[in-house]
Amino acid sequence: MTMFQNRKFTYYALTVCLTGLVYTFLCTALLDGQGQIIRAFVGWSPEEISLPVTVGRFLAVPMAVLCCRAFARSGVRGSLIICSALAALGCLGLVCSGAVSGRYWLFALSAAVIPCACVLVQLALAALCTQWFIRFRGRALSAAFLGGPLFSAVGAAALVNFVGVALGGDYRPFYLAVAVLLALLALVARYLLRDRPEDAGLYPDGEGRAPAGEGDGPASLARLMRDGRLWLVLLAAFMLAFAAAGVLEFLEGRLLAKGGGPTLLNRAAPWLALGAILSIPASYVFGWLCDRLGAVGTAILLGLGNLAAITLLWRFPKEIDLMTGLPLALAGAVVAGGTPVVLATCVGRVFGRMNAPVAGQLIYPAAVLALALTGPAGAALGGGERARLYAVLAAAACLGVLACLALLAPGRKNRQKDRE
Repeated sequence: MTMFQNRKFTYYALTVCLTGLVYTFLCTALLDGQGQIIRAFVGWSPEEISLPVTVGRFLAVPMAVLCCRAFARSGVRGSLIICSALAALGCLGLVCSGAVSGRYWLFALSAAVIPCACVLVQLALAALCTQWFIRFRGRALSAAFLGGPLFSAVGAAALVNFVGVALGGDYRPFYLAVAVLLALLALVARYLLRDRPEDAGLYPDGEGRAPAGEGDGPASLARLMRDGRLWLVLLAAFMLAFAAAGVLEFLEGRLLAKGGGPTLLNRAAPWLALGAILSIPASYVFGWLCDRLGAVGTAILLGLGNLAAITLLWRFPKEIDLMTGLPLALAGAVVAGGTPVVLATCVGRVFGRMNAPVAGQLIYPAAVLALALTGPAGAALGGGERARLYAVLAAAACLGVLACLALLAPGRKNRQKDRE
């Protein structure tokens, strides 16, 4: 039976995926568009704008530990609702701190809360999809996380233009609208979603029976910590997330620095837009590969894609043309579209549906830490020709691939686990 033959499961599956899509669209808009909007319409210095965001990204690490513990103990929806409320409060804080009042302390607090809450929302969505899907997990995650590539295709610059033209430079109505949408999504999570399909009288993927091998319940974190696979997945998630975040952090800046030519093909904007558009099908392709090839094998392909992107950045051309811009756009699409889907699927595939929330208490905070470290690492290693930075990113991608290869080594029974 396919899940679409079970109408009740189809309803819940579509609700999970569509809710996730809207969530990730709004979260990406807040994460990517916040800095550009504030810089465009508020007179604070770049340091005053960027510092709270950096603090918020690091604050997300201990909060991810607490959230993942809540996922394992009491389900996902409660944490998703709380994180939605925090993100909405952060938006309201930006509204109240507006350029007229000049309350920087309120702006700094709100600007720190928003990235922290948005990261936690995305972790909750990954945990929710892990519980509802097994055979279709990769494709479900690609649908839920599609909002990120969709917003990237629209672009933060279009959002800034909308605020400047349609709202006359007053960003407060935009953040007020986002706060309202987040509140509505919290209501959807409360009344229309369920933590597990069993809570609605269903089974994962719309099957007519419970999955095999789940009768004993979840293992303890202490027991999983004695399993070498936990540390290999943690290493792979940290390294691949760090490499991917580094690529996406510096790709746009490098393109903009070189893409100032007079002709269309020599400009950065078309290649950035093409990469964002291609990340939409890339997200689905990686989800499909996770379901067909296995999540660990697909993570190796993702790591190789990271290495290709880093190599292209390292050997960056003096000018952008068709032969250099297209590979960069493709590499950016692979990294942006594949990373969140593959890493979340790996956790579920390697540890199974029951143990994924337990293992996530260590793995997800490690991935969040990798994202937070990207900016400081770029500042520390980005001098000169940035050779040191790209060497570090390449080493991280290689370590991630080696960890995935170790997971597939004979004797670990990972091939069987990878299909649970």
